[in-house]
Amino acid sequence: MTSLATGINAVSSIDFTTAFYIKLGRGGEWENESIETGKLRLGWQQQSVEDINAGRWELIEEQLRAKDHGKRVAATTSDLNALKIIAASGGEDIWITFFKAKLWWTRLASGPVEQDGISKFRRTAEPWRDHAADGRLLVINALPGKISQLQGFRATVCRVKYGDLLRRTLNGTRSPLATAIRDHRETLAQHLTKAIQELHWKDFETLVDLVFRAAGWVRVSVLGQHAKAYDLELQEPIIGDRYVVQVKSRAGLADLQATIANFSPEDFRRVFFVVHSPNDDLMGATDIPDHVEIVSPKRLGELAMDAGLVAWLEDKVS
Repeated sequence: MTSLATGINAVSSIDFTTAFYIKLGRGGEWENESIETGKLRLGWQQQSVEDINAGRWELIEEQLRAKDHGKRVAATTSDLNALKIIAASGGEDIWITFFKAKLWWTRLASGPVEQDGISKFRRTAEPWRDHAADGRLLVINALPGKISQLQGFRATVCRVKYGDLLRRTLNGTRSPLATAIRDHRETLAQHLTKAIQELHWKDFETLVDLVFRAAGWVRVSVLGQHAKAYDLELQEPIIGDRYVVQVKSRAGLADLQATIANFSPEDFRRVFFVVHSPNDDLMGATDIPDHVEIVSPKRLGELAMDAGLVAWLEDKVS
């Protein structure tokens, strides 16, 4: 079977009139097949496609109520409205679902409800996609909670209340509030960079230690205590990968090359070369091995912010 689902091809800006969430089968039993073949599958086994496509809603309502023996009035009305939505939905609507820990979206092609050996279905106008317009993978854990919470919806179809939020999510754009937060973070990072450059050498060493240990790594030992450099050996506690952090007050390209020669990728998963005052030739260095990363004051400021060390830096430069 050739898969029609895609998240690789670029798409233009995504807009829609209304968005709906659909649960593809009981327990998600139709998710894979629907996404692979470009279909939106639906149940309503006792209703005929002829009645649905002809809009015989009074008859269908009677069938649904007879099935429930008149006991689930609200649920029956909800089922009927959901079926109407699926039958009437056009290309101006967006349909979303969740599969393999990702959000998937598509639009429906014009045409009637059809039926095959599996279930009733409507064809999609384009492949189901699991990427936003900017190419970002729509992983559930990275989605706004107001969108990801739809996974818990117990019925088959519901309208997505937060249309603007979904539109931003699918386009990879930010709200004014998120943009303001990002801008303020960037400004804060700039201030932290200046603060780091004012630190006493010993405070700089301590900051480096705090940043890397806040990342969850375990400090195994302090290396080179009698040398000019202050180095840390770290270990990832679950996998056991080893890392080394070399800290320099001032360094150039020659210092970096010496470090590369001393710490091989066979021994360490990654080597972090942290410099308080880097020379120009160091920051312009190219052809750096994949296992080596230069950590400038700017990068260290970003890491310190993420590690919750803003107040610590504030105290040190007060």
